[in-house]
Amino acid sequence: MAVPPPFCPRCLISVAGQEACSSCGLTFETCGGLVDTIGTDDRGKKAGEVEDFYSVNPFPGYAAGDTRGTLLDRSRRAHFLTSLDEAIPTDAHVLECGCGTAQLSAFLACAAQDRTVIGVDGCRVSLEHADQFRQRAGIDNLQLVRGDLFKLPVEEQTYQVVISRGVVHHTPDPDEATRQVARRVAPGGVLVLGFYETWGRMVHRARRGLTRVRKEPIRALDPILRKRDLDEEKKRIWIEDQYRHPLEHILPMPHVLRVLESEGFVWLRSIPPAATDGGMFNMTPKPGALGRTLLRSGWMARGLTDPDAGLISLVARRL
Repeated sequence: MAVPPPFCPRCLISVAGQEACSSCGLTFETCGGLVDTIGTDDRGKKAGEVEDFYSVNPFPGYAAGDTRGTLLDRSRRAHFLTSLDEAIPTDAHVLECGCGTAQLSAFLACAAQDRTVIGVDGCRVSLEHADQFRQRAGIDNLQLVRGDLFKLPVEEQTYQVVISRGVVHHTPDPDEATRQVARRVAPGGVLVLGFYETWGRMVHRARRGLTRVRKEPIRALDPILRKRDLDEEKKRIWIEDQYRHPLEHILPMPHVLRVLESEGFVWLRSIPPAATDGGMFNMTPKPGALGRTLLRSGWMARGLTDPDAGLISLVARRL
């Protein structure tokens, strides 16, 4: 992409030194490569609490020595990320809603120079961490945007791939958040929606219950906290995010699927299980009632060894 940040998330034209896009009129503040469309607007009590939480606990955190190379190496060790990268065209326009510190967005941008990646989040501190890394790593095809998930500063039905993983369940209205994210997918495009699933999250909710009694998590019961090669700061942030978050819902997969179908989407697959058939965006048979029960039972059964603590993803295509 010829235009480096900051550029308008709607028009993809430079907005350096401006307070409004000369093409679409979107208003914003800029700080480095960050475009802030919220500013000092009142976002409501719950949204403010969540932003305050992530301002203290940016998730996931960057290590001091992280570079473009270390991000690529680390990301390519994760089957989900390599499958996602392989499925997304190298020249696609990609939107991540609720990007946090934008490690996923940064990986997708680094992995293909001709992609245009927009990462939107409501927490300015998290985005500032992301922009510091973006500048250090020289990632010019990634635009970071501070925006409200319920009033996304991008047009509907314009992105070939939209990703929102681990976000809608941290909002006051997960169904409406899901609809807003889904409406940004272009016809024929794909949505990857990750959320805490009711059965999949069951074991972790039991761990959280024990934590409320003991005041601290039992590390032997958590696969992330059992890791010997993970530094203590990342473990601290994991504890805050997974055990002390101020706003969390758990969502039954059949209900989330119905919401997506009402928005004109069709089932492609769920993750887990991992995509091993050569393409994350390949269609698999939509499970019936028994199939959904077996899927969800499997998510519950893997609870003690699940590094995502019940986070599952639905992959769906807009007709």
